[in-house]
Amino acid sequence: MIKQKSTGNHAGEFQVRIQPINELTGKRENWPIGYAKTKRAAKAMERQMWADYQDGLNRADGNAVFAEQFRKFVDKRKKSVSAVTYRDWDYSADVVEHYFGSAKIKQINTEAIADFARQFVKDHNTTVRKSSAIDRRLTHIRSYFQTIVGKVVKKNPVPRKPLNVFFRRNEFDIGSKCYVFNDNELNLLKDEIISELSNTEITRWLTKLAIWIGLETGMRPGEIQALRFRNLEQFKNYTTFVIDDSWSDYSKSFNGALKARPHGDSRRCLPISKSLLSFIKAFHKKQVKFLKLHGLSNPEDLVFLNIRDYKSSSNNQPINQRSMNDMLDKLCKKVGIKSENDNISMYSFRHTVCTKLANKKDMSYPWAAARMGNSLLVFMNVYVKDDRDLDDEMAKSWLE
Repeated sequence: MIKQKSTGNHAGEFQVRIQPINELTGKRENWPIGYAKTKRAAKAMERQMWADYQDGLNRADGNAVFAEQFRKFVDKRKKSVSAVTYRDWDYSADVVEHYFGSAKIKQINTEAIADFARQFVKDHNTTVRKSSAIDRRLTHIRSYFQTIVGKVVKKNPVPRKPLNVFFRRNEFDIGSKCYVFNDNELNLLKDEIISELSNTEITRWLTKLAIWIGLETGMRPGEIQALRFRNLEQFKNYTTFVIDDSWSDYSKSFNGALKARPHGDSRRCLPISKSLLSFIKAFHKKQVKFLKLHGLSNPEDLVFLNIRDYKSSSNNQPINQRSMNDMLDKLCKKVGIKSENDNISMYSFRHTVCTKLANKKDMSYPWAAARMGNSLLVFMNVYVKDDRDLDDEMAKSWLE
């Protein structure tokens, strides 16, 4: 229905209104009224309204407050994500409420999102780069709108790769990178660990042995923390870990699953060396003896049960990631490994192992990615870096 208004704020304009009838209920549905300056434009608007309705769009839902709907969306995810992931989503909900206030969904367009992104970066004096605070907020907002595209909105107001759309290239920050060890540095660390394990008490084995496992397998720190002795498996002619759990320092609990995998799904990791296996078996015997001597138990069969802290041990908690990173820092200083700008942490081993795998001759990338617990795309784009051990070889090959 089109009617020209003679009074009010829209005097002289043409009011456009449709009243679709729900086929199931037989009742009229509410549809937002529109206004056009000419009758021709009004007719075009009316046609578009009916087209949107027939496509399944419900413009009336666009009157809902964006921040409130986003909060409901986040709350529904609470049971399906880890505590750490939910904390990040919950922060996004707080941010949306602060920056968008009572704005309605229909008012959120790409320009509004761009204004938010730039203001957020300015207010928090934060960096613009992949996986940064603003990148995660935009990813979360895009995920929400994707669920209502074709229902409430015609297209997602958050574009793919939004940082590239909202910011100039010279506004990006490369950030600090994860350090990648070369072969000599790995050997120095391994030799130092073996030397110290051979001359120290069992309570000082924990972080060193954890670092050694990370060095050879590239497992995530949380996966190492959740290792059980029963995860060791002889497969064909080598030994490896078959894992299905991880630990969260934030919630101080086991996640019950690996990252981005359903409960019960397991992963076979990379083979471990015979020397590492020998030390793990020796540690197991020492741990059993220590627990018996001090009246403690290990019902979870944890490799890295925190026997240095009786309270943590009695609560079946493993060593934390901070202690592993602190020990790695000490070992690096001891053997003379220095990093100028790149971060050295337990994740450095994951990046290092992936890089070594990708640069190994005749390596199957799908096999390598599966052993690391990543998709092939993530394996190549996130973890694989330049292998410093190949610099001279590649330069020589180029010059020949």
